[in-house]
Amino acid sequence: MGRRKIEIKRIEDSTERKATFLRRQNDIFKKADALVKLCNVEVAVLVISPTNLPYTYGNPCFNDVVERIQNPSASSKLDSLMKELEQIKELQEELRKRQQRNREESNMKGIVDLKLEDLVAFKGKLDAYLADLKRKHVEMEDWSSPSMLSKNTKKRKTRTESSSEQTREMYELRPRIPRNYLE
Repeated sequence: MGRRKIEIKRIEDSTERKATFLRRQNDIFKKADALVKLCNVEVAVLVISPTNLPYTYGNPCFNDVVERIQNPSASSKLDSLMKELEQIKELQEELRKRQQRNREESNMKGIVDLKLEDLVAFKGKLDAYLADLKRKHVEMEDWSSPSMLSKNTKKRKTRTESSSEQTREMYELRPRIPRNYLE
């Protein structure tokens, strides 16, 4: 027994009309539920029976959907939050671009991009710079105190003399005779 196409017109028999109403009402609610599941939407269905009884279906809840329609401020809050999120994302992207541009302009690599050899070389340069700063600091202290000037001058002369002797020794060409050769 297949389905037969019925003509859409008012049903005169009240009992048959009520039975058809209940059957079709359930079909409408099933269709609304399928729409919610397929399309992830909010649905509210209100059906008033011939006996003036209201039947409702809503997902997530009939009252919530109706309230949202009547009071659109909730959706406008969501819209404003979404706009704010987009602005934050745009600012974040702009900041990332600025950082990249600054890195390129200063010809500096990011610390993540450096290899171990580069880091070791950089550490060596920093150590040399620190030693130079300490030496300059000692020199400035020597010159800054007039009462210590005479003592520091003597110390500096001995330091200078010893360093100049070491320099001379380094560059002086003398034959080296092994110690055991003379014995």
